[in-house]
Amino acid sequence: MVQVDMSQPDRVLKPGIDLWEILKAEHGKSKGNDACINLKLFRVSDRNDHLFDTIMLAGNGWPIGKKKLKAMIPEDFKGDLDLLMLVGLRLWVATEVQTYNGKDSLRVQIAGLKFNGLQKVGDIPPGYVMPTEAPLEGETPF
Repeated sequence: MVQVDMSQPDRVLKPGIDLWEILKAEHGKSKGNDACINLKLFRVSDRNDHLFDTIMLAGNGWPIGKKKLKAMIPEDFKGDLDLLMLVGLRLWVATEVQTYNGKDSLRVQIAGLKFNGLQKVGDIPPGYVMPTEAPLEGETPF
């Protein structure tokens, strides 16, 4: 059996700047066969709100990918990047709504923040404060 509640409202997208945490980081390939990192993030203040992003490591997307990586790893980093180093990393992320095939979702707004839509956790954007964390499911919120 599966629990279904048709009266539950649709997900409301909340674009803007917020603190997100990387939940998953995986190696991938673009449609053009260029190396990339596929990320899944969740909003710290709402653990049910997820976002997917791709960081290109080669090809035409490398200049954007390189700048995004500067929000995550040292700028002089050289060598093999263990993607587990990224899991649990928190970043400020600027998001916007995109519509694809009639479905709305959030995406990183690369024109926002210092590193193509991303910013280091300790560099709080002007006018923002560190959010209150949503409790883990089943966790007592006090």
